[in-house]
Amino acid sequence: MESLDELSISILRILEENARISYRKIAEKLKISVGTVHNRIFKLQKLGIIKPDGFLLNLDEQKLGFNLKFVILVQIDGKHTEEVMNIFKSYPEVINAYHILGEMSAILICRFQKMEEVQEFIRRINKLPYVLKTTSNMILKIYKEDPMHLINSMKMMKKIKED
Repeated sequence: MESLDELSISILRILEENARISYRKIAEKLKISVGTVHNRIFKLQKLGIIKPDGFLLNLDEQKLGFNLKFVILVQIDGKHTEEVMNIFKSYPEVINAYHILGEMSAILICRFQKMEEVQEFIRRINKLPYVLKTTSNMILKIYKEDPMHLINSMKMMKKIKED
């Protein structure tokens, strides 16, 4: 991966805070030309750092009624992991689906509006062929969800290397 300079990191940080911000406002904040902002963003897109599927909308789940968030661990028959993971990808309740190494095969991060939906979902995945076991964990309180984790991590790693 190409190393990013401070200017590119600063532009990404601003875009993560507000993806709809104009190039002109970015230029003003960073005291650079609009053309420089445009060229940097184009370069970041070309490098694949800014994904081609655009910028994400960050919605407040609780204000939309999704007050329940669960981490569900799933043990899958190893020969059928890909098949089952593709089923999980199609479920609207699943925010994230990860294939993992260890006793369990997958982690699902899911959101729900009602406890009955949680129960129905867990029953549904337990009925799937090749699902051997599930363990469900309700998230009680979120202490950190950092949508800017990549930029923050890069800054911290750079600072550690400099010290």
